[in-house]
Amino acid sequence: MIKYKIITDSSSGILPDEANKLGITVLPLNLEYKEKTYRDGIDITTDDFYELLFESSEQKKLMISKFMEKKEMPKSTLVSPALFEEAFKECVKNGEIAVVLPIAGCLSGTLNSARIAAEDVNGLDSIILDSKTALGAVKIIIYSILKKEYSTKEELKNYIEYLIDHVEFLSVPDTLEYLFRLGRLSKTSALFGNLFQIKPLIELNAIGKLTPIEKIRGLKQAFLKLKEHIIKNVPIDSTLPMEFGYSNHIENVNLLEQYLKDILPDGYTKAQISPVVGAHVGPGASAFFYFTTKTKEERFSK
Repeated sequence: MIKYKIITDSSSGILPDEANKLGITVLPLNLEYKEKTYRDGIDITTDDFYELLFESSEQKKLMISKFMEKKEMPKSTLVSPALFEEAFKECVKNGEIAVVLPIAGCLSGTLNSARIAAEDVNGLDSIILDSKTALGAVKIIIYSILKKEYSTKEELKNYIEYLIDHVEFLSVPDTLEYLFRLGRLSKTSALFGNLFQIKPLIELNAIGKLTPIEKIRGLKQAFLKLKEHIIKNVPIDSTLPMEFGYSNHIENVNLLEQYLKDILPDGYTKAQISPVVGAHVGPGASAFFYFTTKTKEERFSK
């Protein structure tokens, strides 16, 4: 059997204790907010960062004057090539293949950092792939990889590519304010969407970009639409891991879990999503990450 080491970034939501247990390396992205820099998952907990960011937004979200105010948003910085180089040298020392699965290349320059670093490490054997996804979807890819053993590097690479091709990411934000602040929605659309409780059902497309599928009025109706979308378009592969994710307000994702209960197998997990991405979807966001029986070509070629 081959020896390998999985290297990912902190946007996966894999915390240090879990990383140690799994035997993987998680490199921190940095969060810059209000003139301070935090290493994701190291210098500040997920709960503390969300409390800092969302401290008063929920009371203000339907107030026009407050919604219109300019609000400082956190900025995330990619994992530097130097951090990857350090991790790669450790792999060479231990005779391991470095398997790099960061956040989607279209969402961050971290993938490019890994490729730059790999060129400077002598003797490195690596598999560096664009996960084309983010958050818990990267995490369940990693969980799936670790469940098997591999005779060759090619066997390992082929299986990872299969997982990337079948992973699904669905999300429902509870507020449109943060999508507006990211430039994903106009101010008018976000303001009136919040006023009338419009909840977009969001999917990551074939390369990992946020793509609204449908806009639904009310959280419960949005969760029902998510369930309908799964049943009609992206059926669950129950043989592989799946996870629910949430920014804060676990009661929202608990409700989503109840709506999906009758189509779920046992054994799924639930976790907070990394603030690197959670900061962009806002308080109360819920997500479901799983593997589907359909390839990306089947899902996105329409």
